[in-house]
Amino acid sequence: MKINIIVSADDRIRQKIKYGLTLLFYPLRAEIEFSKTMATDCPNIFYGRQLPNDSKRVMWIHASDDFARCVSGSTVPDVAGTSWLDYAGRKLPKLFPVPNPINPGLDFDIAAATFILASDFQDLVSLERDEFDRFRAMDSLQHKLGVLDYPVVNYYSRFLREKIEDYFKITLEPRTFGGANHGVALTHDVDFITFLSFKMVRREMFGIAVLNRHQLGSAQRAEKLLFPLYAAFGRDFPKMGLHFIRDTEIANGLRSTFFIKTGATAKQDIPYNVRSRGIRDFLLSLSESGFEIGIHPSMKTYVDAREFFREKNRLQEVLGRHVDSVRQHYLRFTAGKTVQIWEESEMKYDSTLGFSREVGFRNSIAFPYPLYNFAEDRVSPVIELPLILMDGTLAENKTLSNVQALARMKELLDETRLARGAAAILFHNSLTDPIDFPGYSDIYKEILGGVKQGGFFASTLSGVIDNFR
Repeated sequence: MKINIIVSADDRIRQKIKYGLTLLFYPLRAEIEFSKTMATDCPNIFYGRQLPNDSKRVMWIHASDDFARCVSGSTVPDVAGTSWLDYAGRKLPKLFPVPNPINPGLDFDIAAATFILASDFQDLVSLERDEFDRFRAMDSLQHKLGVLDYPVVNYYSRFLREKIEDYFKITLEPRTFGGANHGVALTHDVDFITFLSFKMVRREMFGIAVLNRHQLGSAQRAEKLLFPLYAAFGRDFPKMGLHFIRDTEIANGLRSTFFIKTGATAKQDIPYNVRSRGIRDFLLSLSESGFEIGIHPSMKTYVDAREFFREKNRLQEVLGRHVDSVRQHYLRFTAGKTVQIWEESEMKYDSTLGFSREVGFRNSIAFPYPLYNFAEDRVSPVIELPLILMDGTLAENKTLSNVQALARMKELLDETRLARGAAAILFHNSLTDPIDFPGYSDIYKEILGGVKQGGFFASTLSGVIDNFR
């Protein structure tokens, strides 16, 4: 169904409001068209501060003056005193309230609220970064509002859909994921493939066993010293993890995306040779079995387009085909540059946008959606599937037992299901490490079982995105 939308806003915010509205309609099978005049053959929605003097029936989304001030001042709204919309068992923040609304419930600028939460505007304007130049969960509106555990924009979209259906007496169908109401992309970052490398020996034996950077007990530190010896005699945990993940998923009739590194630009990068026979054979086995292979570019590529392209090209040469999917190493991302680099490198899909030290819905969204290019003030062709949980985030939290970590994972997947959404989850090939990830092989098996029993459309990153229709 076609819906005509007129946006009355100045140049500072017009494209941003269009983006917010685009995201609100993205989960629906509706063709939206932005124009300057009323249409006679479809419903009309008007966004602005004053309703136009037109006899045709039009639904009005009231614009907030505060949004323009936030954009101009590179600030986010003050959440103190935020009022809430109780909807579908969730509390949705009424950011950018508006006076005297015509439509009950739409007493806030829902397009502006969607933009602020979902667009990475917060990342763009935040001066607070962690040691890896990443936007921190603690500084996000989501954290301050207490809504990191559920995708607010999914519920905004459903709420607006109901308002439109009631106003125009029409029915808008939701998109599905290969016919299912919810989906999940299984993904794996291959940061390293063996303990038999100089960097890994130095990290495990010196950094962890000697300096005790992971705060281990004496017995665990002693065992860490033996990891290179284990590897030399066939118990190479990261290599074992690669085969464990592949074989477990094949046995369950599932496929995933493996993100592969091809370069190193900082000490946090542990290089491996993708042209070596062992890795080439493994990648070939993945391709032949229907898995997806994406690029996991090194630390500095999030702001270095030339290095990004070099690393991507190396992987393409090994695979003999184009690589479409990306996840940045350490989840490094900056809204002002990284999206532009992905576009220049012809990436189609990304799943970088999650918080490294917190699980949850970083952008308040759980469905595939186009990113925003702040460098050119427009919608990007790169499609994001949000990352909602990573094994390392929970494994490194020593206050959580494995039972609690598994329960947390299931809560987030259940929230994705209830929101009729989709998201990516990340388990590394190091999940077989008995010190850093004790019991996580079993946790992953249980997650796969839950995904199947929960009726998720489970696939690769590109598979979930391409089947959202």
